[in-house]
Amino acid sequence: MKPIFLPRDMTFEGLAERAIRNAKPSLSGDSPRWVAVMDTFAIGSTYSIELCRAYELDPDEKVHGVRCLGCAP
Repeated sequence: MKPIFLPRDMTFEGLAERAIRNAKPSLSGDSPRWVAVMDTFAIGSTYSIELCRAYELDPDEKVHGVRCLGCAP
């Protein structure tokens, strides 16, 4: 495997935090944040909830899923 080089001001932990904070569920409508994290990382619910808590996010906070452009009001 080739080594991975990140820009100087980035870390893997920082990238993971960004991904967790900006995760969106794959289904339309609102879902708990842990579902969005689960969809983003393809992991189970227990690990998703733990990741949310590790970054001091409420796993049950509702986040908006994908939206159909044709369905938008």
